[in-house]
Amino acid sequence: MDNVKKQKMQCFQCGKDLELEIFPKMEIPYDLPLRDRALQNTLFKLTCPECNGIFNVAYESQYNDMERKYLLWVVPKLDDGARQRLDAYNQRLQTDSTLRLAQGGYRYRIVCNGNELREKIIIFDEGLDDRYVEMLKLVYAPAIKKNVQEDAQITGIFFDKSTKGTYHFVACFQNLKPICIEINMDIYRDMQEKSKDVVNSNTAEGVCRIDAQWAYQVMRVKE
Repeated sequence: MDNVKKQKMQCFQCGKDLELEIFPKMEIPYDLPLRDRALQNTLFKLTCPECNGIFNVAYESQYNDMERKYLLWVVPKLDDGARQRLDAYNQRLQTDSTLRLAQGGYRYRIVCNGNELREKIIIFDEGLDDRYVEMLKLVYAPAIKKNVQEDAQITGIFFDKSTKGTYHFVACFQNLKPICIEINMDIYRDMQEKSKDVVNSNTAEGVCRIDAQWAYQVMRVKE
């Protein structure tokens, strides 16, 4: 692949010299092996062959699915520099007619890590809308809390698809094993029907972040 970069680093555990592969841009369908790695959640992980230590690594990257028309911008840290790059791209979308034409009908999202990248790929490849999925997480959060001890802290809820083709949420906790809860897609469809206007009016144009905080704000507007 022409878009791969190499970066030298040392294992945080044993000090062995390692080589990290970095992919600043991934273009699907041309880079299909990278799609597989994203779904396996290995793009932002590094395994040391000496001590078998596995480490999360962070770097900025773009995952562009040109067939399904969505672009996921991986931004590990939303600092001033990253926001300037995102703002500049959004400005280009408004002023560059060639880019606008080439990417007509696209959805643009900011994700912060490999887990979020994997989740968005699954959602969009299934033909679903991530905005309603994020809202659905808030609906299911109380039911998830009922299945664990009272003081358990949820660190993340991720959408996933089973081998049988059903959808479920995977809830992760600080000191507990993850749990799965199956999704009633009738609730999702009901949200689509009843919340379309408020969801569309609260979705920024261009590259934007659709997450739990966004969903909470939209749900408050609905109330």
